[in-house]
Amino acid sequence: MARTSTETSFLTATETALLSSASNSSWKFVVSINATTVESGQSILLWANLTNTSPSNRTIRPYVEPFINPSITAANGTGVWAWDPPAERWPNTNVTSGQTLSQEVVIPIPAAYFRIGVYTLHVAPLSSEFSENFNLTLRLSVLSPFIFG
Repeated sequence: MARTSTETSFLTATETALLSSASNSSWKFVVSINATTVESGQSILLWANLTNTSPSNRTIRPYVEPFINPSITAANGTGVWAWDPPAERWPNTNVTSGQTLSQEVVIPIPAAYFRIGVYTLHVAPLSSEFSENFNLTLRLSVLSPFIFG
C-alpha cells in the first residue's frame, strides 16, 4: 500500500478558513471550509478536491457521485449533521493524470441542532479505493449570534 501523509494548516488568505489534506503516491485529497467559527443559524461552505497526482491515468472502482459524504459530530462523539444526498454509482471511472474531481457543499448550522461549542467535521472520499488515511477532520466552533451583534 502506498504511504499516505496528512497535514492541516491555516490558509493565509483568510483568518478563519481552514485547509486539510492527505496524499499518497497517486492521489491528493484536499478539503477546505470558509470559516472555522460560525454563528448558530448560519452556514459554512466546504470544498473538496481529489486530484490524480500519478503520472498515469487511474481508475476509481467504484466511483460514487457525490464523492464525499461529510458529517459533523459534537465533542462527545454524537452525530449532529450528515450530508446524505441521492448518489449515483459507476463501476469504473477513469481519472486522467493531473485531473481534479471537485465537490462543494453548503453546511447549515441550525440553532435547533447546534449549541455553542466545538464540533468536528469529518470528510472522506466514498470509494473503497482510498485508505483510512484519507479521512480528514476539521474543527468548527459554533457561537451564539448575540456575540457578534
